Formats: sequence, structure tokens, C-alpha cells
Amino acid sequence: MSNMIQRVFTLCVILTLCVCTTSAYASNIEDETVISGIVTDTEGEPLAGVNIRVDGKVIGTSTRPDGTFSLTVQQDPPLTLIVSIVGFTSQRVEITESNVDDLEITLEEETISGGDLVVSASRVEESILKSPVSIEKMDVLDIQTSASPSFYDAISNMQGVDFSTQSMTFKSINTRGFGANGNTRFVQLIDGIDNQAPGLNFSVGNIVGISELDLESAELIPGSASALYGPNALNGILLMNSKSPFEYQGLSFNIKQGVNHIDSEVEDPSLYQSYDFRYGNTVNNKFAYKVVASYLRAQDFVAQDYRDQSGIVERGDYPRNDRRVFNGVNIYGDDILNLGAIADGVIAGGGSQGAQVAAIRSLYPDGPDGNFSAPGFREDEFVDNTTESLKLGSALHYRINDNYEILGQYNIGFGSTVYTANDRFVLDDFNIWTAKLELRNPNFFLRAYTTQEDAGDTYAANTVATRINQISYITPYFQRFGEARTQGATVEEAHQAADQAATASQQDYLPGSPAFERAVDSLRALSIAEGGALFLDKSDLYHVEGMYNFSELVDPEVVELIAGANYRIYDLNSEGTLFAYEDVANEEEFDINEWGAYLQASKSFLDDQINLQGSVRYDKNEYFDGQFSPRVSATFTVADQHNIRASYQTGFRIPTTQDQFINLDVVSRLLIGSNQTLVDRYRFETNTVYTAQSVQEAQQISNSGGSAADARAALEAVEFEEFKTEKVETYEVGYKSLLFDKLMIDAYYYYSSYTDFIAEIQFVQGVPNGPGEDPGTFDADSDDGKDAIINGGVVTQEYGFDVNADGTVNSHGWGLNVDYSLPKGFKVGGNVSYNKLLDQDDLIDQGFRASYNTPEWRYNVNLENREVIDNLGFNFTYRWQDAFFWESSFGAGVIPAYGTLDAQFSYKLNQYNTILKLGGSNVLNERYTTSFGNPRMGAIYYFSVTFDQFLN
Repeated sequence: MSNMIQRVFTLCVILTLCVCTTSAYASNIEDETVISGIVTDTEGEPLAGVNIRVDGKVIGTSTRPDGTFSLTVQQDPPLTLIVSIVGFTSQRVEITESNVDDLEITLEEETISGGDLVVSASRVEESILKSPVSIEKMDVLDIQTSASPSFYDAISNMQGVDFSTQSMTFKSINTRGFGANGNTRFVQLIDGIDNQAPGLNFSVGNIVGISELDLESAELIPGSASALYGPNALNGILLMNSKSPFEYQGLSFNIKQGVNHIDSEVEDPSLYQSYDFRYGNTVNNKFAYKVVASYLRAQDFVAQDYRDQSGIVERGDYPRNDRRVFNGVNIYGDDILNLGAIADGVIAGGGSQGAQVAAIRSLYPDGPDGNFSAPGFREDEFVDNTTESLKLGSALHYRINDNYEILGQYNIGFGSTVYTANDRFVLDDFNIWTAKLELRNPNFFLRAYTTQEDAGDTYAANTVATRINQISYITPYFQRFGEARTQGATVEEAHQAADQAATASQQDYLPGSPAFERAVDSLRALSIAEGGALFLDKSDLYHVEGMYNFSELVDPEVVELIAGANYRIYDLNSEGTLFAYEDVANEEEFDINEWGAYLQASKSFLDDQINLQGSVRYDKNEYFDGQFSPRVSATFTVADQHNIRASYQTGFRIPTTQDQFINLDVVSRLLIGSNQTLVDRYRFETNTVYTAQSVQEAQQISNSGGSAADARAALEAVEFEEFKTEKVETYEVGYKSLLFDKLMIDAYYYYSSYTDFIAEIQFVQGVPNGPGEDPGTFDADSDDGKDAIINGGVVTQEYGFDVNADGTVNSHGWGLNVDYSLPKGFKVGGNVSYNKLLDQDDLIDQGFRASYNTPEWRYNVNLENREVIDNLGFNFTYRWQDAFFWESSFGAGVIPAYGTLDAQFSYKLNQYNTILKLGGSNVLNERYTTSFGNPRMGAIYYFSVTFDQFLN
């Protein structure tokens, strides 16, 4: 990052915190109120770790292992204590005396969590029953009782949530359609920190995220949340909040041992292991700290879809046999090549070899007769699918007084895994660290943080395989084909001779051979920009934001107002392997600056029976026009139980850093960002480009004997327009209620309309002197130029490029969640969701992939009892989704319907503050795939031991 940006960021932090800290110290010290007592359950058993907070202040404490507590507040009575712990109904206790001894508080256990409070929906604390928008919440008790191997896996049980699972530790969350392996329409925040990798603009699952032992709650809003959270919260947002060391003290750890790859086709049964540690402590209720660590290691599931995708989805199965053209989904290095195109490239390279090939150019066929593919390599033959995740974190909190708390937080994560994008990328020693400084008050916060990414030794698996095949197979194939043709062989005879020669040459480069291993090591050490496969990315993110609640200045009975603003900087740094240079001479990549501000007003009527809320946000990115994102909502409470909500929401997505500035060769095409700088650099508007589909149609016409005029007429030139942000408008109605203290019902219907929808197109350009170079006398608009592109008379380059679709793309859906508390502690529940894209044909007609990537139907069914007999509990969760069609830059195909069963039994050792759990995910070991080209997931069986010093 440039020194100037660093100075600006540092100055913002210093000024912000100095001003507010000075204000905090300037506040008057009031008289003291001293309170002590005990908190128990209805049976008189003491409750440890109960959070006791003073309403309207940051001061508070937690109960000790024996349930007792003491608290000193710098305020005269009266004051209100808020007493809460997960699994029990919260209480508000009024304190009217300045010295209260032996206060006794009794909490009742909740079977259905209808009293939960959430903050993400409105950025202020409110009942989940009266949230103005759909919201799901997971708390520490949900985590404790889940059968999933991790809390992140358990998110898939929430209503309307879809997962794209690329590995055990890299899972992309999606709601309400347009799922992706790296989902840039869904935002994740951890303690207010954007969990994205700055160079990718999406969250890397939870591989470098938050430790399960340190997670207090996760709140998920499906659908647009841009009005309060800004760009890219287009289809949803997940807010994960860690445990404050003031509220969660003591030692806790978890040891989990398990096994996977039972009855696997590619791996022997292997060890699954994870370890979590957390310690939090306070000093005089003024200073608190925590340290957190977690480690996971396992042999990951392997991508093993060997279907042939050579132009027709789902044609044939592995093995290749004697087919000349075969492009397996998870076979790498077998991309379809064309002899005529290779010949043109050799000729363009000049020299004696170029002259020799030019002399026999007519012997190298174009079109289907010239196509071939090299035998590729399976993922399990050369990719190390060991997944590891190491997360370390620490935080220091200091209460300046009863109204102000300042904290510093540092987290770092290291990981190795595999994920799917345009290629299967192997993340090796990938790491991200974040550092945050924050000042809190009940009415405002000021926060500054940075995210620093390092791709480590990450490489592209398909690129490695293709480069090896270029040496061992493709070059011998091309040379032998030319020799056979000059000796009078037919095209088919020449292909057979070329394959025999290339196959013999490739024997020295089979997986496991010394030559193959040397080639892999060499390519992994060499960056993509230099012809290797190493993926470099050290991009950074710097962010400053604040929010203020005007409740002390404006009477909340009149109107409740909040306002906030943020400023963000992306500093791209891939050393030319991923992003284009802004300054080519000095090899400096682009920086991106953006800022936003929002205002929200809420008003209640008729004793809170009606609540109206309006929000508006404005965001500005330096490369795009400013964007307003309003939201209007209303909630109605009928008969004190039935809560009806209605809302109009808007959202938008700023094209990602890659959408704007990518410059990456993925073998099959060159991915170029849509920023005008790159449009000019690659001469897309002056050296006319044609859609790849129209070029293929023109070539088919020419190869089938059609006239040159008809072939030219089939070409469709690409016209370049201003690249815009993607926008959505959503109308939603919902109902939520807790009936008879036993039955929770939550239902919604939404209708969304997308405009300026961002999608990728492929186009072809004649590049006689190479991509981006002056084409010289070549005129792509002339008849001769068009003929050259169609018939191979000029070297061509195919590009992947993002544009905005015309018109409006509509989708709709609904969801229903029901939880019911049965006698003797049993609870049964489930949810069902439906999502449908209404305008898929409109996108296809424009030449775009719809990429909705979402099943129409999915449901979850759950049965649990936390204590079916003394200290013994269980949880069963069955999850099902129907078949759907997946489209992405990696490929397209049908994802079959599947269902999985997760189960666990737990036993609590109260005297040792320990829980033993025996469980598993997908316990029936029904293999399934969530998205095209991703692994076939099997069962994970585990046994865990969890110790918590304050376990009740």
C-alpha cells in the first residue's frame, strides 16, 4: 500500500479515537450504586456466566461459577439491570436503592427462543418477533446442540440458505438465488469486520474466520441489506458476533476426533481432527482480555466428476477411451485445442519455426477436424487435498467509565484448501489477518480496521496440468501431425499418428514420475504472469466507519433516529498475476476508494402495535456513479401475538475488483476487467470484437460449405457501454409469532427485480501482433478481416468480459419455518423454501448464462431433546433439496437432488463442566455434490469433548 494511503488511514484512526476518548474522560463521575446478589434457575440451582448489564451503559458483569455477582455503577438510582443468558428468558430488574445486597434473581428456561433480541435488521436492539425484515439467528445453545461438525456447517439448516461446498472449509453461503462458488452478492461480517478476501471480494468460507468456541451468535438476513450495510449485501448478510471477555469468562476448549472417506473411491478412511481453545478474564471489571485458537486438519473430499463436457453437457463418463476430443469436468489439462489455431500462433511467433509452419499451414485443419485434447490428470493424482485451518485471535477491552469502552482486536488465519472458480485453485498457506480498534458507547460506535491478505503458495490446478501437457503431449502432437500430413496422411490418419507419438512422449510425465513432480514444482514456483501457475495476491482493505443513535438528543417516543458513515480503500497487489497494472511502467496496480452514509428513522404507534421505519443510504465508488439505497418497512402486531411485516428494500452490487481489473489467462480464454482503462488498452472498441457464439456459428457455416457472405453475416460485433452497478428492488411480506409459548411460526414471500444485472460474455478478437497490441493493417470490420477471423487467417484471442444485461430480471419465492415444543423437552421443527427465476429466457436470449444456481425446493426437518433423560440429549436434522441446473465459468450441468441426515448424542458431565458428543454429518454416507465441478461429499463421523469453566 502507498505511504500516502497508510498515513490517511492512520490519521483517521488517531483523530477518531482521540476525539472520542477525550469526550469520554470529560464526562462527569456520578455517585455510586453498589449491587450484589445471586442468579438461579427455577429449581434453585445457581447459573454461572449470566450476563448482567446496566441498561443504557456499557458497564456490566457476569455471574461466578456459584451464581453470585457484584457490580458497582457510577450512577444514582434508579437504574435497570438486564439479566440474560442463552436458553433462559431475559429479565429486567429495577434498582431503586444505592446499596443492594443479596439480590435474588430467578430465570426461567426457554424451550422456544421467542424472546431473542437481534440488532442486524435495524442496527438497533429489537425483538426478533418484531423485526421489520426476515431474519434467522443462531446462538451458543444452537451451536452446542448442533449435529454438524462446525457451526458454519449448521448455517445450512437455516431457512432458505443454500451452500456451495468446494471443500470442508470453503463453503459459500447464498440466499434467494444466483448462488456462486465465490458469492459476491452475500456479505459476511465478523464483529463488524468484512470477512472478504480483498482481492477476491468474497468470504473464503470460515477457513480463516471465527472460532466456534468464540462465537456468541450469528444473525442472517436473507435478501437485500444495502440500505444499512452498503455495497454487495444484495442477496443477504451474515453477522457473526464473538464473545466479549467481560461477558464470557474462564477457560473453554474442545477436542474433536473423527473419520471420513468411509467407503471412498479415491481415499482410505482418514482422520478428521479439530481443536479449539478460548480463555477470557477480567480485572476489576474495567479491563478484560481473551485469547482464542483453533486448528483443523483432515483429508478433504475430492472433486471426481469425470463426465465429458465437450460442447454437450453430461455426455459420457470417464474413461476417455479412444475419443479424440474429451474434456472431463474434473480432468485437468484436457482442454479442447485446435491445430489451426496453434499453427497461427506459431506463425505469429515468427522465426524459422514460424516460417516452416507457414509453408504447410493449409495442412493443419480448422474447425472440428482440427480439434483434439490431451489426456488430462485427475484431481486426486496430483492435488494435495489435505485441508488445514489455523485461527489465532486476541482482544483487549477497557472500560474508560460506565459509558465508554475501547477495544483492540487482532485475528489471523492460515489455511490450505481447494476452491472452484474459473479453475480449481489450490489454496496453499493462504492467510488473512485483521486488526481493529473500536470505541463503543450505548449510543454510538467508531471503528477502524484493516484486512491484509496473502495468497501464499496458491496455484491453479488446471493451469499446472495444461502447462505439463504443453511440454509432454501437445507439442509432440502438433509436430507429428504436420509430419504425417506432409507424408500424405489423411487428417484422421494424421490425428492417429500424432496421438501415438504424443502418448509415448507423455509416459515420462505421468503423475508420480520424477519428471512430472519436477514440472509441478517448477510451475508452482513460477507466477501465472511468467507462464507458471502461482497465484499471487497481497491485496489489502482499509475501513473506517461510525454510527450514532440520536436517542439522547431526540426523544425516541417522538422518533428514533440513527445515522452512520464509512470510508473504504482497496489496495490491489497481485504482482501482475491477477490484476492489470494501472501504471505498467512502474508495475503499480489500481487502488479503489469508496464511501457511504445512511440515515434511518423509526416511529411506533398505538403502544408499539405499529412500527414504521424508513432508511436511505448513499454510496459512491470512484469508478461508478453514486447510488441511493432506500428501504421502507412496517410491522403490525395483532392481538399481542401476531406480527405482520411488509417492506420495500433496495440493494446494489459494485462490480468486484476482478470484474473491474482482472487480467488473467485461464488457458481457455483471457479474462479482462471491464474498466474503461482496460477496454482502451486492449483496443476492444477500435479493433472490433465479435461474440464467441457468433464466431462459432460463422465457422460452422463456412465449414459446411456455406457462402462467405452468409458466414460474415452471422458475426455479431460487441458494442461497449458504460459498466454500471447491479441493482435489485425487493417487495416482501411476512408473518412471525410465538403461540401458546410452544409454537413458533415464521413465513415470508418476496418478489425481486434486478436491473443492470452483471454477467460474463465471451468474445473473439483478431490479434495479429498479440492481445492489446496495434493490429497494424488488419481491419476486423472489413470482409477480408472477417474472413480471416472465421477461417483462421489471423491469430485470434478469446476473452471473458463482464457487462450489464438489458431489461429487468425477476425472481420470487417464499419460506415457512415452524418450531413446536412437545412435552418432556422434545422439540420438533422444520422449514421449507421455494425460489424461482422468472426471466431466465430473457438472459439466455441476450447470450448470458442465467447462473441462478439455486434449487426451487429445499427443506430441513429437526427433532431434538436437550435432556431426554438425565444429562443425555440428542439432535437429528434431515436436509433435502431438489435437482437444479448449475452454470458458471467453470462449467454447467445438472446437480442431482440429494438428502443428508446429521445426528448427535451428547452427555453432560456436570461435575466436570464437560459435554461429550458422538455425532456425524451425512451419517448415511449418501454421496452428493452441491455445485458443478465440486467434490462429492461423504460422511464425517466424530467424537468430541467440550470443557467450559462456566458450563451450567
